[in-house]
Amino acid sequence: MTDRKNALIIGGGSGMGRAAAEALLQQGYTLHVADFASASCQKWAASLGTDEARVKAFHVDIADSASVAALFSELKESCQRLDLMVHTAAIIGNTAFIEDLTDEEWRQMMRVNLDGVFFCCREAVRWMKPLQSGRIILFSSVASLTPTPGALHYSTAKGGVNMLGKTLAREVAADNIQVNIIAPGYIETPMLDKMPDGFLSHILKKTPQGRLGTPAEIAALVTFLASDEASFFTGQVFSPNGGLVI
Repeated sequence: MTDRKNALIIGGGSGMGRAAAEALLQQGYTLHVADFASASCQKWAASLGTDEARVKAFHVDIADSASVAALFSELKESCQRLDLMVHTAAIIGNTAFIEDLTDEEWRQMMRVNLDGVFFCCREAVRWMKPLQSGRIILFSSVASLTPTPGALHYSTAKGGVNMLGKTLAREVAADNIQVNIIAPGYIETPMLDKMPDGFLSHILKKTPQGRLGTPAEIAALVTFLASDEASFFTGQVFSPNGGLVI
């Protein structure tokens, strides 16, 4: 691929974001990987042994609109167009029922998991719209599709991501920009280490396939939604979850 497409992976420092970045690299994309933990991105990029121009690491605090705007300004110095944005960055927060949730825990969840998606989408659309082309893939969660007691703040924010993505897809369809949402079930990532004791065994009992998903399975869906074969999909929520929610 001589005329490489440019992909921005928000939250590409680990887990599903890292897996998506690796899969897109194999598809020939030039990667711009942004994360709060930018050092992790830089270390990963250096370990690839590939052309340094193919993978660039950036720092971003998605909860800060100024930081997001600065990221996109820096990106525009590196490339003329943005073909794909994959937004995987999120926090999981503490397990707590509503009577124990503090104002700050609620606001932090919304700042990162919902406001951050809005800030990044706004900048991406401002770039893509004049080009009349682009793909946006957002990550929500299976918790956006079914009530998850103890994760009211997380489920609410992720439900907001679904509706943000659907509404945005309707807004920008005429501009040849596609927006889709992936709502993963429970995937083998470091984020699961923060789950309370016994939670995963409970989830596995409720999951018909009886296992966790893998980052590679999610990455395969990302590459499909970024491909020409997915050109008629927009505003859809895809949930690889082993049958946990059917």
